[in-house]
Amino acid sequence: MKKIYLILFILPLLFAAQSCDKELPYPIDDVKRGVAIDIVRSEGTDGVLYRGQTDGNFKVMLSIPEQQGDYSFLKHGQLFAVLERVLPDPTEDNPDRTKTVRDAKVVVDNITTFPTEITIDMADVYSKFGLTTPDIGETLYFTTNAVLKDDYVVPGWTEHTGFNNRILTGWRVNGRAYSYNVRYSVVCELVLDDFVGTCIVTEDTWWEEVPHEVEVTKISDTELSIAGLFNGEATNPLIIKVNPVDYSISFDKQILVPNSGVWWGNPAYNNFAFGNGTGIVNACDTKISFEATASVDAGTFSGTWTIVLGK
Repeated sequence: MKKIYLILFILPLLFAAQSCDKELPYPIDDVKRGVAIDIVRSEGTDGVLYRGQTDGNFKVMLSIPEQQGDYSFLKHGQLFAVLERVLPDPTEDNPDRTKTVRDAKVVVDNITTFPTEITIDMADVYSKFGLTTPDIGETLYFTTNAVLKDDYVVPGWTEHTGFNNRILTGWRVNGRAYSYNVRYSVVCELVLDDFVGTCIVTEDTWWEEVPHEVEVTKISDTELSIAGLFNGEATNPLIIKVNPVDYSISFDKQILVPNSGVWWGNPAYNNFAFGNGTGIVNACDTKISFEATASVDAGTFSGTWTIVLGK
């Protein structure tokens, strides 16, 4: 069983370090104030891509959250596409090895009106990457760059830091969390019945006793029940909701082990739970991936853990 560490408090060491004379590892003049631009898929539009097809109804809404306040230093925004591809990378010892590569392009420039709806021409987007149509194993993300009045570009994504503004997801925009990107996965047809039965947990970054079997049942056209997580220690099943439009997964906080204090001999560790989980269905490989933060009565465990299961 994995060792557990609870984060109950954090000492304010950063405040104590303010009097230090040590220089920052970067010039202070290079720090720029950016502009947070919210991006979501327009309601009623397509949420996935299919192999070999670029036709469809693809639109995103861009807005600037009210929490941003003054953004008069913004010159314009850009719609920025990030294409993630899984390519063969065989070696003599591992002929099936693959590698993930990412590339990014500006697809719409000089966006000056907010809120605004952008229609995406997928054929044009793929042509910018030197491709003609989507293929299995690809994921296309859209985010935004902010171009300031001094022409400095605050990127929405970089190869080294990933997506920008992830820390702002606590902001509320139109009753939902702030969104820093929109994802279009290249998918096969989704049939939830394909996941029913015995699945194998193939990766679990929290629980060390893997792989192990779980039993998946279909309880509605959009819900699956997963019983037997954590090598059977989870006495309650996890209920996940599958969005058939974009193949995403979500679930609210659920108690998986009501009397989990018996695991570690501490009553404060009761009610082991997963909360506010998100994930994705890979219909081509019959895999389900999701991540969530774990908690007990005493508090929340540090980090977010990922579980992947498949047939």
